[in-house]
Amino acid sequence: MKRNRKILIFLAALLILASTAVAAIALQPSARDLLVEAAELTETVSDGHAIASFEFDAQGEKGSGTVEVWGKLGMGPNGEPAFRAEVLDASLGEFVGITAVTDGYTFWLYHPQHNTVLTGTSDEAAILLADYMEGKEFESPDHDFNTEEMPQTAAEAVDKLLTYFTAERQGYTNLDGTRAIALRLLPIPDQMPAEVRAAGGYVNIWLRPDDRAPLGAELAQSSAGYGKITATTLEINQGVDEALFTFAIPEGAEVIHIADLELPQKEAVSLDEALAQSDMVLLTPATLPKDATLVDTAVVRGVIVQQYSLPEGAAFTVAQGKATESFTPAAGEGTAVTVRGADGLLFASDEASRTLLTWTEGDIQFWIGGDLTAEQATAIAESLK
Repeated sequence: MKRNRKILIFLAALLILASTAVAAIALQPSARDLLVEAAELTETVSDGHAIASFEFDAQGEKGSGTVEVWGKLGMGPNGEPAFRAEVLDASLGEFVGITAVTDGYTFWLYHPQHNTVLTGTSDEAAILLADYMEGKEFESPDHDFNTEEMPQTAAEAVDKLLTYFTAERQGYTNLDGTRAIALRLLPIPDQMPAEVRAAGGYVNIWLRPDDRAPLGAELAQSSAGYGKITATTLEINQGVDEALFTFAIPEGAEVIHIADLELPQKEAVSLDEALAQSDMVLLTPATLPKDATLVDTAVVRGVIVQQYSLPEGAAFTVAQGKATESFTPAAGEGTAVTVRGADGLLFASDEASRTLLTWTEGDIQFWIGGDLTAEQATAIAESLK
């Protein structure tokens, strides 16, 4: 009898523990609730300071760096925010030290490598932009992102977001030494424009547990590329020295006033126009990795880019354009190779899973880059016709 009683007590204790665990799980805020709390927090911010690291890998270009930023609301003549950002570190060294500052009306952009300061006011920038945009026509997208009513509350904004994404809570994670709540946003295919749907991928978001402040975000497994930004320091409403939002022009620096700038007036060109103007013949690969699919062909800064998707969100691009110094990497940064009888450079990741191959034929430069091995990139290059 006593033995049966002990068993009953033990089973009752297990039931209580199980019930407590279920109740605790049920009381956990949902992914939607967490997003709403994060959005509501932004409505209470008056000033902030952050140090953030970033990295990206897209369209054959890869980089990383660290930026320190400060901000304060209500500083301009009509309540505009003040802002300051300094590049502390960058994989492309020429960007280190670049500083952007605005007091809410006047702005400064300092480039220490060039020793130049671009400066002006928001009114001058608006006039320049209006002149540039005058007479230009733009095609409207075939979705209604730009015609829907703007949300009025944090909850409405999150609910609008969740018409395009499914939000999932991923538990807790260690984010650069900091405990964070992990969320994942998965695109709803039927709600996405075709170009977004084709790119695929998902977005990870990390929140600080105590106040739901956003600590970082990541675009992953997308054929459009990879990007990640995380805050190693994040201070909200701790007070920011207003002296940070002005800039003393260094002695000897060249000062460029935005009112004196002349923006390029050249219109974006179509693929046919780009080929006609550059006397290029578009070459396409006859050999492709298994299950590779052509997603898009576009003109980017005068370069014709063919974008291909691969299984599991991987992607690569084949590009060609007029050879310029700005697009030519330094020889010491890659491995010298021969491509189609021409001298080329091969750049590969440490895992050899991502590659950039570039070479020049006459006055046309080619780039093949993305989720490819060196052998795959070379095979694609040799098959161009």
